[in-house]
Amino acid sequence: MQYTLTNTINKPLEEVIEKFKDPDGLKHWMEGLQKYEHISGTPGEVGAKSDFYFLHKNKEMKISETILEQNLPHQIKFAYQSPMGNNEVEVLFEKLTDNSVKQTNNTYFELKGMMKVMGFFMKGMFKKQTLKFMTSFKNYVEQ
Repeated sequence: MQYTLTNTINKPLEEVIEKFKDPDGLKHWMEGLQKYEHISGTPGEVGAKSDFYFLHKNKEMKISETILEQNLPHQIKFAYQSPMGNNEVEVLFEKLTDNSVKQTNNTYFELKGMMKVMGFFMKGMFKKQTLKFMTSFKNYVEQ
């Protein structure tokens, strides 16, 4: 399953990237995030690994992240592993004006087990969750 979503953030590119790179800001736009833990590598650089712990419907879920590519302020690509499966997310930032940035998320999922079957029917749910995080990030940056 793969999809692309975009939004426009009404702030300068430098400010958008500064907020995106700040691990202390994650709790402001990643709903359900309980804890972020850097595991290895140089934070924010290719090869860095981190674990995210979310509370979703009263269940804790761990998602492990590895940075695959990093060309900020223009692009960064992550790999995520969770009990549901694996996914890659490429985030692109494009300066539109001095005070606006287009954010594009290219997402690819490879689901495991029962989620593989259910994924076909749940594509809308995955897109909705991605858009929710993107909108929350936009609101966090713009406030």
